[in-house]
Amino acid sequence: MIQRILFCIATILLVSAPLEGSGRDGVITELNSSDLVKGTEEAQAWRVYFDGCIGLTVPPQPLSNTFNMNTVWPEMDGWQSVSRWALENEHMEAAILTSASRIIIGLPYGSESVPKSYRDAGIFVEIGEDDRLHDLNFSYIETVQLASLWTTIECYRLLQSGEADRASKLAMAQLIVLRKFCDRIFLDEKIAFMKMLGDGLANFRDMMYMYQEAITPEKFREIAREWIPYLRVDSSRLLMPVGDQIVAKALLDELFTTSGDADSAKFREILTDIQVKEEPLTRFGAARFWESMAYIHSGHGASVEKLEKIYDDWWRRWRLRAFHPQLNIDSELEKSNPVKYAAVRLIVRDIQGLFYQRDVLWTQINGTAVSAAFCGYKNHYGVYPKSLKMLYAQFLHRTSNLDRFKDLEKRTDSDWSLYNAPVGHFHYRRIDKKTALDTENSDRLWIDANACILYSVAADKEDNRGSNEATDLILWPPVKVLERNAGITK
Repeated sequence: MIQRILFCIATILLVSAPLEGSGRDGVITELNSSDLVKGTEEAQAWRVYFDGCIGLTVPPQPLSNTFNMNTVWPEMDGWQSVSRWALENEHMEAAILTSASRIIIGLPYGSESVPKSYRDAGIFVEIGEDDRLHDLNFSYIETVQLASLWTTIECYRLLQSGEADRASKLAMAQLIVLRKFCDRIFLDEKIAFMKMLGDGLANFRDMMYMYQEAITPEKFREIAREWIPYLRVDSSRLLMPVGDQIVAKALLDELFTTSGDADSAKFREILTDIQVKEEPLTRFGAARFWESMAYIHSGHGASVEKLEKIYDDWWRRWRLRAFHPQLNIDSELEKSNPVKYAAVRLIVRDIQGLFYQRDVLWTQINGTAVSAAFCGYKNHYGVYPKSLKMLYAQFLHRTSNLDRFKDLEKRTDSDWSLYNAPVGHFHYRRIDKKTALDTENSDRLWIDANACILYSVAADKEDNRGSNEATDLILWPPVKVLERNAGITK
């Protein structure tokens, strides 16, 4: 009798026990076993790059919205102190050039995976902060922002000193390093570095515009045909983030008992915490909601299967050509039952924004290559080309003249195969008279005669003649430089 009672108690305890998942240690082990993280010391760049960053002296101003890689230029207030700071930290140049030659960044996940000096400097990725697996801390991103700030200042300083070739190599090396950071395996990391790389490309175009005469046609040709195309972000080079899926799977393991049933206490604790992180005022109602959801939620097996289907669907979409009809169909996440898979829908990060960010970055990369090409043409022939086709073979690869937002003109979707690419070309025209341009910070700027304009139709996919920055993505002339020259921004 006693044995039977003990057996029943043990059974109850077993059924109600949390599912034995991988936990934080298992997650970190799986993350660090990724090919984009593990590697030999000679293949990884993180030690070289961040050792250089640790050696940076305190900048004249702290990083902020008004002092960063997008706001510094030679005519800014306080340029002398800023350029002196760049000069006294020239060791960063070797660190960036060396890092650009490495295969991957390779910064391991988990604060315990890096030296104490790195943790003290905030150079780490914390997984499961404060024993909460869903709390992630990518504090090292601020250090990369500081290094990008230094690079921008140093490139301008070198260009001012007449060292255009050295400045070009340093700027390109930093772009390559930022492109390697785009291969990191969490969504937040990818989006942060894709935006940072886009800002770096914009700065590169600013420098080409301001110091165009100092750069030779041969160097512009090298930039357009060899350097910029190396930054490719097609689906075979830029992969989907897998880190979020690994963490999501571990979270599902925590939410269910060994019998596969939802654990109401864990639902209340973990899912409430995730929700209030985005909606702080919903804590009380959220706690009751998630506790009740545990009794009607699908089991562990079905939830994990749904999680895998969601990510498999995104992987397929990631590999599809631009404007593929399947991209207009609801995603697996959108089609999932909001009650049966409520926990999955909350845990999973919707990555649709990543698709858009990739198109923006892809367009900026191509636009920078085209800009370098017609700058080289202008320096060689004395005028801008009448058509971008005049750049092919000599200054530009045909595959760089592609706008990811421009659909092809076709009668049926199958007609896309008649073209050499699934998207159309950039809009470009040579400007013969002074032309108006509306920007984010000004109702009216002017592009001088005998110049040119290059733009993408952007997200609305409508050609607005490149007359308004709000509707078209203006790639050339650089809007930031025009606003500075007009005294609108400093």
